[in-house]
Amino acid sequence: MSWAIDYIGDPWIAGEHDCWAFFRRVQKEVFHVELPAFDVDVDNILSVAKELNSNEEKSNWDKVCSPKEGDAVLMAHTKYPSHIGVWVDADRGGVLHCTRGEGVVFSNYKSLEMLGWKTLTYYRHKNES
Repeated sequence: MSWAIDYIGDPWIAGEHDCWAFFRRVQKEVFHVELPAFDVDVDNILSVAKELNSNEEKSNWDKVCSPKEGDAVLMAHTKYPSHIGVWVDADRGGVLHCTRGEGVVFSNYKSLEMLGWKTLTYYRHKNES
């Protein structure tokens, strides 16, 4: 897991180090991709889902079928994504993401399913395609 291990356990902090802020941090520090901050109420899931789906930054990413290291993973309990993480190839693949109450964790497919994340959608930054 190399680079990803350094992030595990970092705290979740609303508006400072939530899922999007963590995703931005990893993209900048590891993959050298600068992303804008979102001004969204992290306690309002509908607002988060709307921002993830409609923000103009999404146009800089291509939807892909199979993820590779560093790709964005949009996660949804239902139809609309409300959480984001980074794909990590280690341990047959999984998502490094920042969650309320736990901070940064690595979740494989099975643990994501157990947590109720039914839909995973993968995106690759156009500079990486």
